[in-house]
Amino acid sequence: MTFAWSPALATGCADIDNQHKLLFSVMNDLFDACQSGRERQEVERTIGFLEIYTANHFADEESLQEKYEYPEYVTHKHLHTEFKGIVQRLATGMSKDGPTVEFIRELCVTASEWLFNHIKDEDLRMAAYIQGKAQTA
Repeated sequence: MTFAWSPALATGCADIDNQHKLLFSVMNDLFDACQSGRERQEVERTIGFLEIYTANHFADEESLQEKYEYPEYVTHKHLHTEFKGIVQRLATGMSKDGPTVEFIRELCVTASEWLFNHIKDEDLRMAAYIQGKAQTA
């Protein structure tokens, strides 16, 4: 499985797009590690990255939403909060049980599906709104 960036996922905000590209790179590193039997070493790094990434990236997005008075801000922020909870649950599971096969599968599937769908649906809708507001300002 690979997590392929495409221009169709671009929000038009360079900082956000660069953060998304970094996320894709880290997830692909995890997938590559799983293919080559190095998943246990990569899992801890990925969880640590996701904890920092979700805090910083989501704060950046939410700041843009507030600046442009995005009407779906509360819903979008709630989705961010939910995913931060998922990452925290995964981090706790990692600390408690270690990188079991089940844990690695859950991390790969949950994180990649949630993040890809969030970017494709929520972030692109947010970006379209912000671009429209920026053009009329």
